[in-house]
Amino acid sequence: MNTILSFISSKESGVTTQEIEEAFPEMQLRDIVAELNILSKEGLVDIFKTRTGIFYRRNTESHSFSNSEEKIVFLLIKEAGREGIWVKDIKTQSGLHQNLVTKILRGLEQRMLVKAVKSIKQNRKVYMLYETTPSDELGDGPWFTQDAELDTGFVEAIKSVMVEWMCTSCSREKLARFEALPECKDLYNFIVTSGISSVALSQGDILRLLEVLVYEGKVLKLGLKYMPVFNQCRKGASV
Repeated sequence: MNTILSFISSKESGVTTQEIEEAFPEMQLRDIVAELNILSKEGLVDIFKTRTGIFYRRNTESHSFSNSEEKIVFLLIKEAGREGIWVKDIKTQSGLHQNLVTKILRGLEQRMLVKAVKSIKQNRKVYMLYETTPSDELGDGPWFTQDAELDTGFVEAIKSVMVEWMCTSCSREKLARFEALPECKDLYNFIVTSGISSVALSQGDILRLLEVLVYEGKVLKLGLKYMPVFNQCRKGASV
């Protein structure tokens, strides 16, 4: 039993029955299943049923869970770390129904085991462990209201102004010269001097929005330089 437990413990992502059979060819399947059931009853091993099948994982959690589905959701959120995980990804990776995932998340939030944080980059809520500090792309900075809600209107307005300024600055003649392309500091200076934002923004805040524009395919990053995608300029920098 200890040998099977050691094998399972060595695989952080868990193991399947087939992998255990391959690791212990001298054991019959009924004996393996019997030992797995004992390990499960003793709370040493968790048995998970997902869309891809059944797998076994060493129990290292101090928290108690009402069922294996709740623990699966918790572990997926834990593995996501500071970046968090979207509810759709939880549903896909766990193989659980949307309504069940929603119910489990609500329960975990009430127990203060997980929390929901708004993501600027993905413009949606992601979940992470309650005590986890969000990454810089998530729930901090001037883009959030006092209620921790993403101010999408403010974000889109600044993004639109940034693209429009890049389109104006980067005429077709200027684009022939790489050195004429703006850098983050140029966009930051423009935002500050124009007074377009009533909220104080840092150069890091502008860099974050540039990364979002690159992610959305509206701006190209060339080293330290940034160039608007031509169709954005033809649309009048509409974002």
